[in-house]
Formats: sequence, structure tokens, C-alpha cells
Amino acid sequence: MRTTQDWSRLGGGLIVLLALGATLALFVPRFLGAAAGPELEIITALKATESSGLSLPVPGAPVPLTSRQHRFARITVNVAPGGQRAEAQATLDFEGALGDTRVGTAGVERVPFVVRNGSWVPETTAAPRLQALVTALESRRRALQAADAESLGRLAGPGTPGVGGPEWEQLRQVRARGYQVEAWYVRLERDDAVVTEHWRLQGALPARPVDTRGQRQLSLSLSGDEFLFSASLM
Repeated sequence: MRTTQDWSRLGGGLIVLLALGATLALFVPRFLGAAAGPELEIITALKATESSGLSLPVPGAPVPLTSRQHRFARITVNVAPGGQRAEAQATLDFEGALGDTRVGTAGVERVPFVVRNGSWVPETTAAPRLQALVTALESRRRALQAADAESLGRLAGPGTPGVGGPEWEQLRQVRARGYQVEAWYVRLERDDAVVTEHWRLQGALPARPVDTRGQRQLSLSLSGDEFLFSASLM
């Protein structure tokens, strides 16, 4: 029959084992990641977002771009000399929303990584090209709603004409104007993007109310860290 002292020893041993297990659970993944090199740690960090979700701030928008589901695949990692910076290239399939606007994308993503506090983390976000693209699209939507030709002009790439023509003139005449986007469906290439936009214009002309839906295709090109519209703004 065990004595009280025996049970105390067993309890103390159990506590030590539990503490050791918790320590191993915390540090072993880091040791394994370090042993396998940064590639495994970076790939693991990207894949982990598939369960935790993406939330990407969009300047000027009241809410972030959030994922409903997304998947990174075909991930390759290039580590810069010095071992403190890297870039992951991957395909990204994304379904989500920016407020009431549905966003679906497929294509190429490039994610810069840096070492912070001993771990590899995205330098900005886990989908910076998608974030930059939706920022350009939302900036254009706000400029159209305000009929702001100057703001639209700043979104145009080299050689892209400014706004004008019958569609622009009618937009300008609409009072209590609301230009909403119901969906953006995006194909992201290496340096370009093609977007199908489903839009809705509401308001009133002097002679009649306006509630029109339509669809248009937009082309954008990467310029530095931002996307600019090519071909046309409307």
C-alpha cells in the first residue's frame, strides 16, 4: 500500500513530466524549422493562414478584405544573401469579400518575408499583391462614385487616357450618386491583372431615376508596389 509520501513523489514526477511536455511542444517546432531551413518555416507560415484566414487592410475602405476560403499552392522560396530576407512565390486561390463586394481571385502571389524575433514572418501581409490590386479597384470605385476625374487620373498607367465620353458624362449628371460593386473576379498574372467587375449605379437624372447594373473588364499593370489601370478607366 502506497504511503502519502509515495503519492506526493508520484504527483511531483507527473508535474515535471507535464512541464517538460509543454516546453517541448513550444520549442521543438522551432528547432525542427531551424534544422530544415527557412523554406519549410515560410511554407508552413503561408499554409497556416488557410485555417486562420486572411484579413487585409485596404486604405480608404471602412473594413478589411477578408477571406472566406483561400489556398496557397506551388510555393517556392528564394532566400536572400545574409539569410534575413526571403521571397515566397505561390499560386493563390482566394474567395472573400470587401464589405458587400464579393472578391474572387486566382493567380500569382509574391510574399516578402523577414526574420523578426527569430521567426520568419511576412514583411507586410501574406498577400501583398492581392491587397495592392483591391486597393486600386476600391480607389477607382470611390472616385467614380464622387465623379472625381483628378483622382481617377492618378490611377491611370502611362498612356492610359483619362475619363470622358458619353458614359462619363451621364455618370457626372447622376444626383445622389451611388456606384457600388457587387463583385470583382480577378486573374492575377506575373505583372498584370484582368478583372471582371459587376457594378451597379443608382441615383437620379433630372428626368428619371437611375438603377443600372452592368459588367465590364478592366486591365491593370504592376508599377512598383501598386497596380495602375491600363487601356481604360471605365
